[in-house]
Amino acid sequence: MKPKTILLCSSLFLLTPAMAQEKKDAQPVEAPKPAPFTYPVLNVSTDEIDIMIDNLKFKEAGDKLKRSITQAKRRRKDTSALEAQQERCNRGVQALRGTDHVVVVDSVVVDKPSFLKAYKFSDEQGRVTMTNKGRTAEFTTQLGNRIIASEPDKDSLCLYSYYVENGRRTEKKLIEGLDVDGDLNYPFLMSDGSTLYFAARSSEGLGNYDLYITRYDFDEDKFYRAESLGFPYNSYANDYMMVVDEDNNIGWFASDRYQPEGKVCIYTFIPNSARRPYDYENDPISQILTAAKLCPVNATWTKENAAAREHAKRVVKGIGKSDNTKANYEFTLVINDQKTYHNYSDFRSAPAKQQCREWQAKAARLKDVGRKLQAQRDSYRRNKSNKEQILRLEQQYEQLLRETAEAEKLTRNLELQ
Repeated sequence: MKPKTILLCSSLFLLTPAMAQEKKDAQPVEAPKPAPFTYPVLNVSTDEIDIMIDNLKFKEAGDKLKRSITQAKRRRKDTSALEAQQERCNRGVQALRGTDHVVVVDSVVVDKPSFLKAYKFSDEQGRVTMTNKGRTAEFTTQLGNRIIASEPDKDSLCLYSYYVENGRRTEKKLIEGLDVDGDLNYPFLMSDGSTLYFAARSSEGLGNYDLYITRYDFDEDKFYRAESLGFPYNSYANDYMMVVDEDNNIGWFASDRYQPEGKVCIYTFIPNSARRPYDYENDPISQILTAAKLCPVNATWTKENAAAREHAKRVVKGIGKSDNTKANYEFTLVINDQKTYHNYSDFRSAPAKQQCREWQAKAARLKDVGRKLQAQRDSYRRNKSNKEQILRLEQQYEQLLRETAEAEKLTRNLELQ
């Protein structure tokens, strides 16, 4: 992190009887009060090395720093600042090697104070709210029974967890195990109840806020050490508020890279089930740099992912429809680039219609097993006595996940025959 460029400034969880013991320490749950939005501040550096690093010229900057360090040592001058920059270059080179293949569906530039309005994820994923007069964010699960919040603690921001019982927050608990220093903010817990995204302004980051991911260790009752999402999700600028709608396979994050003061770009992308890094040794370095910078965005577009991008755009439009419109949908099935079905009456093929019913039955079963799995995980957090049940449900969930995906694909293929 560059000191010159930084300004300090679901599956769903269920409650257990054991939490009743904390009731006397509980606090009333209050809806966040309307407050003016604030946002991360970005200062542009004028330092030559910092500018090179901002443009991902890590090797060139590292070579220049190496010469400067050698000269400084000969003159018996302090080299600590130069060595810190060199370490940042080394981290940058390693990050480039892990640049992720990601398909960016769309990007939109909005006013920073109202950036959350550009996120179109469904209510089933939970709710994100700005707090502390807009300086911090908190995430609340769909049922409102768990909250992950960023709150001030002395000179930095930390992440805390609350459970909610009978409309009251339990005593807050510091989220431990992340092993990330600095300010921690903008949390988002995925519907699996385990995967947590957040942003951190850390001394080990690329600069300003960077995006991180961690998962919950149910055996140790804490989160694993967080990992930076790397390129292209992070940059020299502020990158924050990662949201992933698992049901619709759509993600969003905010970044003020390449933006004038007061503006932020919201990127809509298709999440990968696992990282797909570029081949650093064989892919053209120019291609990797373009992908890492996300500039231009359409560099992530190919003929092979055209259908997936069109599908994602239609899904996002569907998420934004009114509740009355969505209430008439029996399901959402993308047939091809021109057709999307929402009702059984849309089918021309009787076998496809029947297969669709089987697909929907598996999808409903998948959600049910997912709820049971999270309930068992939450119970295990309390009494450590149901590990075998969790393992069985995890196996069942994985099997149903595969079967549901196969049933959806078969439905589509039958209709296209």
